[in-house]
Amino acid sequence: MVKIILSILLIFSFTLNISIYSKYTTKNNLSYFLTNKNNNKKNPYSNILTKIKNYTIKAIYKTELLTYLNDINNLNLGNGKNEFYLIALPLSTFCHNNIQYSDKASLPIFIYDILLNKHIEVPWNFVIEKVNIKKPLTYENVFMTDINKFCEHKNINKLDRIFINVLDFKSKKNFIFLPTWIMKTLNLNCFDVVRLRFVKLETCISVVLQPHDKKFFELEEPKKILEEKLRYYSCLTKNSTICINHDNFIYYFDVVRIDSENKKNVEVASIQDTDVIFDFVKEKYAK
Repeated sequence: MVKIILSILLIFSFTLNISIYSKYTTKNNLSYFLTNKNNNKKNPYSNILTKIKNYTIKAIYKTELLTYLNDINNLNLGNGKNEFYLIALPLSTFCHNNIQYSDKASLPIFIYDILLNKHIEVPWNFVIEKVNIKKPLTYENVFMTDINKFCEHKNINKLDRIFINVLDFKSKKNFIFLPTWIMKTLNLNCFDVVRLRFVKLETCISVVLQPHDKKFFELEEPKKILEEKLRYYSCLTKNSTICINHDNFIYYFDVVRIDSENKKNVEVASIQDTDVIFDFVKEKYAK
């Protein structure tokens, strides 16, 4: 029903656009219009109609994408697969001050039901990776909101996948809300699709970090501050760029090395409820 209404709106916008356009290009002045179009009176409705058309196309695309992912997730649920596809959006800038500087994501409630039914114990960690959806020709020029509008820091390492923990299970079905630094890490824009899987992680024993700014070393007891802020993280991914907020200044760090209880220099490890040894290398960018 929604798709029918949106289609009618799209047809209406095209029809109205043609009728108004013909008002300015009658048979008598068509050739003059084509050769002197810069001198003609500008169509006062063109901008509004373009916005209506673009909004309608985006709405149809979102509806079809959501339906497609819902079908895949229902199929995976029926087959007992540990793999789900979700639409990524940034966590609100009005959420708790430290949530943007964490590895926490808001997930749909059906993920919670799966964890309970399978008797999976906390901590609940997941791996997510970007999925490239090939758009039909109709939607190839549909562009969603750029994540750089929410996070302007440019020096965030790009990864194919990253490990996260759960904040809550309050997002709408088939959606995931992520901190902006995670979206930039995966090169995600709004309404891009990610693949999510549950994973069990080893416990971390030591981490080597590289601050981006030497200002971090000028803090009083920087190591203590970092350890306090990293309580909002449950796990760390090697080569990722994490961030903390201290006194309204955002400090960025590259995760250079991670050692777990059983292996050295691993891709990921859990730092939740454990004593971790933190070490540092020289700042990445001299200022």
